Amino acid sequence: MATPKVFISSTCFDLSEVREQLNKFVRSFGFDPILSEHGDVFYHPDLHTHDACVHEVSNCQLFILIVGGRFGGGYVKDKSKSITNAEYEAAKAANIPVFTYIRNSVLNNHHIYRENRNQKFIDKINFPAIEKQDDAESIFKFIDEVRRSPVNNAFEGFSNFNDIEVHLRKQWAGLFFEFLRTREVKTQIDATNHLLSNLKDSNGKLEALVKSLYRSSSPDEAKAEESISEIETYAITKKFFTEIFNLDGDIPIDIEIDQFSEDEEIKKIASITPENKSWVEYLIETGIFYTDDLGWDEGGRHLMFATGEYCLEIEASVKNKRPIYVNFEKGVRKSTLEQREKILNELLK
Repeated sequence: MATPKVFISSTCFDLSEVREQLNKFVRSFGFDPILSEHGDVFYHPDLHTHDACVHEVSNCQLFILIVGGRFGGGYVKDKSKSITNAEYEAAKAANIPVFTYIRNSVLNNHHIYRENRNQKFIDKINFPAIEKQDDAESIFKFIDEVRRSPVNNAFEGFSNFNDIEVHLRKQWAGLFFEFLRTREVKTQIDATNHLLSNLKDSNGKLEALVKSLYRSSSPDEAKAEESISEIETYAITKKFFTEIFNLDGDIPIDIEIDQFSEDEEIKKIASITPENKSWVEYLIETGIFYTDDLGWDEGGRHLMFATGEYCLEIEASVKNKRPIYVNFEKGVRKSTLEQREKILNELLK
């Protein structure tokens, strides 16, 4: 069974005790802690050890950042950054949840730094929580980088490991709760999808109400709008094919379509792209239809089933903006191959 990997990032020597306690804590959850000193990082023979650590971050699902009073070794590709800095940036780039903990003494020194950073005497201030005074500004700027991140910028001060443990338990409980809530919302969205996809005829008020309910049940408004658009496209595309096959139309036609009901044939038809084609050109390319100028007084071409049965007059459909023409423009043109294949399977089998 796959288990989450938790990357623990910090300087090692000054925080070795905290790292070891975190190792036990993470394992108590059934997760896999990743610590370089335990041999959990794969040191690829083609990579520098620094890059191997940074690369390992992308293989993890959670990231714990501990900031103490040491800057640590400079990153081989950018000496202005520490290895911990580089690991943190890799976690951000991979959109991995980051849980940040900073020693209270360092936070207190950081507050003094922020209050006096523009003063001329800033270089003369001694920060007792920082091991090497030359590294103080780099450590404080790193803390600012974490604080100013547009997302996932929370941090917690700590005096001992117990502070970290209590906070992490609450955070991971919240993470699990969010997972369960999202799963519940997904179930509601799936149910709404099913309802919308089976709504054949609905008036404007009902449609607006369902969309409103859908939006309110989704935690992501943009994704909700995207899903609503996909459902509408599917429904309109299905109307197009339903009318063109005249399965619920005004003219009863006894048509043999068995020759087009095989899986391979359906996939072939569905794969025909509607881009840069008129609805007539699209239907002709499917092989199910062809056009025939019958020379009637009404004039114009007529769309015919491959079996020779009359379907409809093309020019009149366009001129009168018959639903088949409108549904092609608003539905089929926007549809995906998967949507068309599903619809054709429903209608032709």
